[in-house]
Amino acid sequence: MQIDITKLLNNYISSIPIEGTFEIPDNFINDVRLISLNNLLFKGNATLDEDDNVLLTGKITGNMLLHDDITLEEVDYPFEADLEENLENNQNLLDITELLWHNILVEIPSKVRKTDEDITLQGNGWRVISEEQYEKERSTISPFSDLSELLETKEDK
Repeated sequence: MQIDITKLLNNYISSIPIEGTFEIPDNFINDVRLISLNNLLFKGNATLDEDDNVLLTGKITGNMLLHDDITLEEVDYPFEADLEENLENNQNLLDITELLWHNILVEIPSKVRKTDEDITLQGNGWRVISEEQYEKERSTISPFSDLSELLETKEDK
């Protein structure tokens, strides 16, 4: 997303309103765990601060498509991020795509689940259970049950 800030730098105007959709290049997305980014919108303003640096403020909104951490199903994750950046710039054209990308990266969640319900995970000789289920099973099973069977077979002889 490129913004012409010539009028701002020459003090013809005090603020440039910015609103529009933008896209992040695929080579940026391929390096992280995102599947895709959709409906990206930036709405904000560019002004000059007291040191004549460009101050960019606004809000980024959009949708991330991510993999569920357990089932690997696709999960649509809406997000929004506030942006406030102070930029030293002496060029008339400002490209903020990389700046927007860095602020989106911060919004990627560390854990993604499609549903909140518990999923039963099990395989050959193993299973994942909750702490409550573990405590319940632990209280019903005696650690000496195998020993009592051994003693019963020894008494039978």
